[in-house]
Amino acid sequence: MRWIGIDEAGYGPNLGPLVMTAVIAEGLEGGPPATPHAGDFRPPPELWAELEASVDRAGGDPSRFWVDDSKAILRGGKGRDRLESTCLALLEAVFGSLPANHDGLLGRLGCGTIHEVELGRWIDAGCPGATWPRAGVCETLRPRLMGRPLAPPSGRWRFSAVRTVVLGPERFNGLLDHHGSKAAVHFGAFRVLLEEAWRIAADGRPTALDCDKHGGRHYYLEPLSRAFPEAWIDRGEEGPELSEYTVRGDGRLLRLRLRPRADAGNGLVALASIVSKTVREVWMDAFNAYWTARVAGLRPTAGYPVDAARFRAAIEPLARELGHPPEAWWRRK
Repeated sequence: MRWIGIDEAGYGPNLGPLVMTAVIAEGLEGGPPATPHAGDFRPPPELWAELEASVDRAGGDPSRFWVDDSKAILRGGKGRDRLESTCLALLEAVFGSLPANHDGLLGRLGCGTIHEVELGRWIDAGCPGATWPRAGVCETLRPRLMGRPLAPPSGRWRFSAVRTVVLGPERFNGLLDHHGSKAAVHFGAFRVLLEEAWRIAADGRPTALDCDKHGGRHYYLEPLSRAFPEAWIDRGEEGPELSEYTVRGDGRLLRLRLRPRADAGNGLVALASIVSKTVREVWMDAFNAYWTARVAGLRPTAGYPVDAARFRAAIEPLARELGHPPEAWWRRK
């Protein structure tokens, strides 16, 4: 059995990337069935219960890693260390080591180079924020990781992979021109992760995927049919509380469940939210550092519409002088 949780960060802002992540866990009991059936599906790991000695919800035991909706961890400019620590603990659990820099982070997540995610143009070696992780973060974290805090004591499952898609502003705008809607761009990022799920499901393991709903969308059959033109898709419940589909074919079985606030009940979705938010924050660190070093008195921004307009007004004249047209850093929607 395999379980996947997907969530995103950065759908609403005008500045910075849209980031979407899949966190993948696999059961360790037995091999895949000869022929996968819907009856083979089991509920995802109860993360907060199975890892209760090392994991808690946001606002809980400060000695544990917080796993929750990233917005509950990072609030009012506070909680960045906790957010990043949980993200790094997950990467260590999957890869056995911590990333040493931006390239290491992006490489582990499979989302491309610093230039492919449009981060390279903002990394200025002379600016604070140009290096990552921040000084002392990994050194402080390593003793906490020695006891393998994200390895379930039961030994029944393990974290097996993390995969992230990063759409920088220029790529986002290009896809917006191509698809014609922001929702279609969002589903395009989701489709990349769906295709990865379908690829690994070729081993015959029933694969259950849980995800937050995409805005107000309740009906996904049409875009799923385009994503899997040669597969059979069984449509289950479709409504405000749940949209469910089972994709099957070629010895593969993939079940999708999309719910509002999926990260509240599924720890894999919560971890996906944390990784996505961490990657976006790291990207925005470099972007903010680049511009605050060049525009006197400029305050950093999170990139959301009202404050993004203030930031754009401050940087646009210089950006044009430096050869950074708005379409390279301003998302039109």
